[in-house]
Amino acid sequence: MSHTTDLPNDRQRELIAEYGETLLTMFHDSYKRSPASAETEKQRGEFTGWKRMLVMLYNEAAAEEMIYAVSKKTGLTIPHGGPLADDGSGYLGFDSYCHVAVPQ
Repeated sequence: MSHTTDLPNDRQRELIAEYGETLLTMFHDSYKRSPASAETEKQRGEFTGWKRMLVMLYNEAAAEEMIYAVSKKTGLTIPHGGPLADDGSGYLGFDSYCHVAVPQ
């Protein structure tokens, strides 16, 4: 699957960012209640899907810029996109966009 080289216009960027901010906030709210719960994993998956969509639709550089802008605006860290280890001790794989490594 190829991605477009057209970057979103200012209004599209704003909408994309607002959605990412909502997803990231929902993840962190759930994480505070229970770091490795099914609900937290669902919210993490929603945010991870948003990150992956950006890479597919645009390019890695544009996606990275949007992802980090959302983190900066909300003041929240970016969760890992890989699967949770069976014992809940961390995440599998490498995710260059993340700031959260191990559930507490």
